[in-house]
Amino acid sequence: MEEYDELSAGPNEEGKLDLSHNAWAELPDQLFGFASRILTLDLSHNKLVEVEADFGKLFVLSNLNLEGNIITSIHPNLGKCIRLKTINLSGNRIGEIPKEIGNCTLLEEFRLSDNFVQTLPPELGNVVALRILDLKNNKLNFLPPEIAKIPTIQEIHCEGNPDLAMVPDDMRVNSDMVIWALRLHRDHQAKVEVKVAHYNELEEKARDSEEHRLRLKDEMSAILEEVKNLEDERPTSYITLKAKVKRLSARCTIS
Repeated sequence: MEEYDELSAGPNEEGKLDLSHNAWAELPDQLFGFASRILTLDLSHNKLVEVEADFGKLFVLSNLNLEGNIITSIHPNLGKCIRLKTINLSGNRIGEIPKEIGNCTLLEEFRLSDNFVQTLPPELGNVVALRILDLKNNKLNFLPPEIAKIPTIQEIHCEGNPDLAMVPDDMRVNSDMVIWALRLHRDHQAKVEVKVAHYNELEEKARDSEEHRLRLKDEMSAILEEVKNLEDERPTSYITLKAKVKRLSARCTIS
């Protein structure tokens, strides 16, 4: 198709493919035919509405720029692009990040400013190479404390998120303070998890004890029933009954 003419040559020798500023609302299948060659893909400033499933085919992709589209959703298949080092999704309409992003463990820069993101998946803590996380001007109300365990994290930008109570407003402009606050939340969460695990263990033991008590009660009732039956069958009862039968037999003989 004519509007896709500039795609026909594919990526250059360095694996770069610049398809920015084309007003594209959807992507041609032809793009994903270059999957083995595209290292850097620039689709910024188009009119794309989603990060579609086919992005998972870009298995050698290292840099992805989707800034300035109207994207509202990200398919989990993006997590198959495990060689990604930079993702720019700033200036879209994204509300949710799939947990599969945690599979992109080589990711160093993740830019999500100026979206509608409310929270991030805890799996983001698995992205052990992450250095820069740009979350400015979203609708965040929570940040997963797991982010604080990333050894390489240097910058977390979360200004412009008025509902993010876990990081005080005057601390959001300072990445070191944001990371410090997240570590406090992480340590507190760890303590809570220990307490909850202990509680669940005690509850399980109590349940086992109650079940054991009920089993013992049933066994005791069964034993009492057996005792009663044995009482009815005891020798003295048998002898008395046999003597009575003999007397009755004798009467019948005399008659």
